[in-house]
Amino acid sequence: MSYLTMRDGTKIYYEDQGIGETLLFCHGLNCSHLYMKDFMKEFRGEYRLVCYDQRGHGASDRAEQHVNVETLAQDLNELIETLDLKGITAIGHSLGATTLFSYVDQFGCGRLKRMVVVDMSPKVRNDDWKGGNAQGRWTDEDFMQEMERIFDDAGYAEWYLNKTVFNPSLSDTGTDMDEAMSALYGKVIDPFTMAGLMFSLYRTDLRDAIGKIEVPFLYIMPETPLFSKENVDYIMDHVKKEFVLKKDFPGTTHDILKEKPHEAADGIKDFIKEFYRYSI
Repeated sequence: MSYLTMRDGTKIYYEDQGIGETLLFCHGLNCSHLYMKDFMKEFRGEYRLVCYDQRGHGASDRAEQHVNVETLAQDLNELIETLDLKGITAIGHSLGATTLFSYVDQFGCGRLKRMVVVDMSPKVRNDDWKGGNAQGRWTDEDFMQEMERIFDDAGYAEWYLNKTVFNPSLSDTGTDMDEAMSALYGKVIDPFTMAGLMFSLYRTDLRDAIGKIEVPFLYIMPETPLFSKENVDYIMDHVKKEFVLKKDFPGTTHDILKEKPHEAADGIKDFIKEFYRYSI
């Protein structure tokens, strides 16, 4: 197992396999690199694949400080510089995409060749626009109630988000399912990490960072997205280079990388081929 020690002593787990152009994968909140395993298999044998567990997740340390979006991006920068990655196609899902937005905001696009975002907004709070969480419907009160659920039972808090926001088709599940899924999530979720990053997400506005994206940009939008077209239109209008939207993924939700890994990967491969010779 491979680890890097960040400047504050936090150990970050990573994997680096294969040869060719570098694809770098950033997972979402309460997940790990394992969430993207089936999706990543679609690229095996064609690319160099780099993935890691963000602090507080998976095999990485449960950080006791610096649990915020800004630090996640700094961890990513340390990983990129230590492995001397260049010409990267960076792929971020959910919180992983926020990490990429913050990375660009702090460090620019000098080591990136392309950028792929899967169903995420640079601002999740719906105070001054409707491009945020739950397609613009989540209020500050919804956020505060979710924070209370996290501190009461983080496993149930994650399951509640899944069945009411990420995949509403699960909303009619019974008590037995609630108990089983809450217990399952509770085994892998760190409440401090979940609460800290949820709070940071709702305090972070990275819309200005979109104007710093100077590489071709692909947005993957599921049939039932977590974030609205208003968010997608904002990104499209503000990136500095080519913008591509792929949204023909029937039956998909925020979990599109697990629901249709092959189709999502094919969309990214087409995007890479379209901008194969691009350089900054």
